[in-house]
Amino acid sequence: MSEHILLPEGSIEKQTTTLNLGPTHPATHGVFQNILELDGERILKSTSTVGYIHRAFEKLAERRPLYQITPLTDRLNYCSSPINNMGWHITCEKLLGIQLPKRVDYLRIIIMELSRISDHLICNSIVGVDSGAFSGFLYLMQFRELIYEIYEEVCGSRLTTNIGRIGGFERNFTETAFAKLDQFLATYPAQLKEFESMFNRNRIFMERTIGCGPISAEKALNYGFTGPNLRAAGVDYDVRVHTPYSSYEDFEFTIPVGSTGDCYDRFFGAPTGNVAEYQYHRTGL
Repeated sequence: MSEHILLPEGSIEKQTTTLNLGPTHPATHGVFQNILELDGERILKSTSTVGYIHRAFEKLAERRPLYQITPLTDRLNYCSSPINNMGWHITCEKLLGIQLPKRVDYLRIIIMELSRISDHLICNSIVGVDSGAFSGFLYLMQFRELIYEIYEEVCGSRLTTNIGRIGGFERNFTETAFAKLDQFLATYPAQLKEFESMFNRNRIFMERTIGCGPISAEKALNYGFTGPNLRAAGVDYDVRVHTPYSSYEDFEFTIPVGSTGDCYDRFFGAPTGNVAEYQYHRTGL
């Protein structure tokens, strides 16, 4: 539907369009509803309704023993379900005072980092789809499948993994799991760079993401942003660095930080962390 906005006397009447985006629109994936006021392709106002995927996790967990919660945490984010599993297991271990061997910590880090990579490549390739570039999504899905094959070797499942146990893992990693991990490490980095080159200097992609949905560092903190969304706003906080767990203190890595918190920063900040390269792409110099 359309509505008319009356401007001051002597000016031209301006017409905007009200669009109901979601919760079943392909761009919202059933997560939430947006009522948008549009001036052409420019969003002037957005009214959001959240909660469409609320799963009553806390209430369900009240009636189950600790070891039966993992299938619930799987479904808090199907793109990276093992991280949710590990978070629950670590919470229980803190409660029970369990100290884990380094091997378990390192195996967990392997699984958690694969989960983050899988989540980021899905999110970033979908940003390309939503802005009109579909081929990048197809190009990277082969690596999500390879990660799922590693999960399958470790626990027998792929998407909702039920991976790990309180105190460690159900079983040791197989030689096949390590072989697939070696294959991933040998092939993914170069193809990730190739994927990024499809978007970083793509004029259409830049025009559709730079300046889109910016959020300040102050607002991001006030709203409780975390992860890449918080770092894109310019806050160099990474829980793995500032409050290490599972022996993350044994590793060094760069925290990628954006400057404006817009869609381009969120896209660019998740997989790279090269500040000089980021500034080059951001300014076009």
